Amino acid sequence: MLGTLGLWVLLPAAVQAPPSRRACVFFEALRVRGSTKALGELLGAGPGPPRVIHCLYSHCCFGIWNLTQDQAQVEMQGCRDSDEPGCESPDCDPTPRAHPSPGSILFTCSCGTDFCNANYSHLPPPGSAGTPSHQGPHTTSGGSIWMALVLLGLFLVLLLMLGNIILSLLQRKACRVQGGPEPEPEPDLGRDWSEELPELPELCFSQVLWEGGHAVVWAGRLRGEPVAIKAFPPRAAAQFRTERALYELPGLKHEHIVRFITASRGSPGPLPCELLLVLELYPKGSLCHYLTQHTSDWANSLRMALSLAQGLAFLHEERWQDGQYKPGIAHRDLSSQNVLIREDGSCAIGDLGLALVLPGLTQPPAWVPTQLQGPAAIMEAGTQRYMAPELLDKTLDLQNWGTALRRADVYSLALLLWEILSRCPDIQPDSRSSPFQLAYEAELGSTPTTCELWALAVEERRRPYIPSTWCCFTAEPGGLRELLEDCWDADPEARLTAECVHQRLATLGHSQETYPCPEGCPHSCLPLCQEDCPSTPAPRHAPL
Repeated sequence: MLGTLGLWVLLPAAVQAPPSRRACVFFEALRVRGSTKALGELLGAGPGPPRVIHCLYSHCCFGIWNLTQDQAQVEMQGCRDSDEPGCESPDCDPTPRAHPSPGSILFTCSCGTDFCNANYSHLPPPGSAGTPSHQGPHTTSGGSIWMALVLLGLFLVLLLMLGNIILSLLQRKACRVQGGPEPEPEPDLGRDWSEELPELPELCFSQVLWEGGHAVVWAGRLRGEPVAIKAFPPRAAAQFRTERALYELPGLKHEHIVRFITASRGSPGPLPCELLLVLELYPKGSLCHYLTQHTSDWANSLRMALSLAQGLAFLHEERWQDGQYKPGIAHRDLSSQNVLIREDGSCAIGDLGLALVLPGLTQPPAWVPTQLQGPAAIMEAGTQRYMAPELLDKTLDLQNWGTALRRADVYSLALLLWEILSRCPDIQPDSRSSPFQLAYEAELGSTPTTCELWALAVEERRRPYIPSTWCCFTAEPGGLRELLEDCWDADPEARLTAECVHQRLATLGHSQETYPCPEGCPHSCLPLCQEDCPSTPAPRHAPL
């Protein structure tokens, strides 16, 4: 009970890691269940406590002591997961929290200087004024009155919580009867991971593939087959629920969307239980990783580009097929880190944690996950390098936000197409490909700020550099350049749809002859074609 109570007191929702690291003393008694090791980087692997831990998520140390009639024993010391009230104190000043057993009192402290949790400033003896006590016949009458007040307060708190739960249930029932929208179901859905998700004993974790702000992706095996395991801590339950709900849509099955296998709960080794999405494993890794390691000829580059556009077009499309409904979906975090490479060299779009179900012409069935979206939620987006100008300067059309978010996705798609084509030696000057760079990395470096991106992409309307050799590589002069410019246009209404991008790429893929530009003549290409997107669909796959 002591360990459970200690972790409950000290583990609210975590925040992002601070820029500097707080150093704290780390210790956990053998009888404590659970651990806070994951909240920092533990130093000193040698035997015997205490050790040093550098905090990952806060600037705050904590300590827990168990005071008995004879002495005070340290139970836990380490890092808190967020900067809570009390963390501003430079010294550890313990306050009473609970009675783990008769005759003992649990004290905790939080403080905000290096190693401040090594010692406590003052620990009142049991039975003293202001200290709760369970001392039997030795307890003073004042202590008994104090305990009675505490118990009365706890009873009132529990009564209020029970009343709120009953009121919430009655509101939901009334909403269903009247046909109105139900209250936001977030708190109720929190039970999914702890009560309803199954544990899979046959699921094995092997190694970490990638770590992000909300989840860690592992390689593992399920019933002997290789899988990817996306593990969300409880604090990221909202992202888990969103991604799981979308993957479980019956109509969301496509060769260029990451394949969902199941949802579960568990963790590698003794770590706290986490929320798990079990997905197909793509051994070639992300598009970013693949382009860093490999170049591709024209045929393979076109295969990647076609499959990426086809996958996004499928996401955006609203349709009924074979009795299954798929709503339109905006990805909102399309980046080369969130696109994976299949064995055949084509792409599969993943990471739907920020995706939104879009309003459509068809009334979706009741089981489709939709929610009311305020302006702040709609404006939220993922990796800022790939954010469209209208998201960077907060001018996205909120009156027609479904179409606006599709257009923002197409802007991101254009940057990914540029990254793919930049690693194709067949269209580069002298048939040489430079080392891989992310979009805008040449102009702004590897970690551009929002202000720098805004100045470049919004104010100056600049885009990644397109070599002159790209203009004349295909039989349609300027086809590649025009395609990219029509996708990342500063005016969202002028951009192509994802389906049109796929058709344009398929048309370029039909070209059997190319027209390279003369050496050293960047302006010798024919004028760019200004044809509209073909009105009749081109074949879904170009002959490669």
